Amino acid sequence: ETNFIIINFKDQLPLGVHYKLFVPTLKNLCNEKQVEMFLKPAQNLQIIGCYAQTELAHGSDIVRLQTTADYDIARQEFVINSPTIGSTKWWVGELGLVSNHAVVFAQLRIKDKNFGLHAFIVRIRDERHEPMPGMKIGDVGAKYGF
Repeated sequence: ETNFIIINFKDQLPLGVHYKLFVPTLKNLCNEKQVEMFLKPAQNLQIIGCYAQTELAHGSDIVRLQTTADYDIARQEFVINSPTIGSTKWWVGELGLVSNHAVVFAQLRIKDKNFGLHAFIVRIRDERHEPMPGMKIGDVGAKYGF
């Protein structure tokens, strides 16, 4: 007699956040070019993502999130910054050990004008799985119930 164990990895940690939050966010927000750059690699696990919304001081009160994304016109790129301890992204599932990209929620600012909360895809680790320059990544430790 042979016994089989079937595991649906899409419902298991550590990829639960990747499949249930990161990939659906990409599906809903990516344009055609971004689908090629981010969604397809995420679906093939070449990119493993997390969802960085909650902040230490504000929880999930998205109106009060302090992380900013300033558009640098000269360099044509966004500069993401969590300027205070309270704006530290917190309880980011899969960030501490697994993810190499994140959907980061931040206040979009262009020329000091705030355009409200937007989602940004941010590479957080390099090919060796080391934090990208300027990134401080950690794990809050064991979580009850896991």
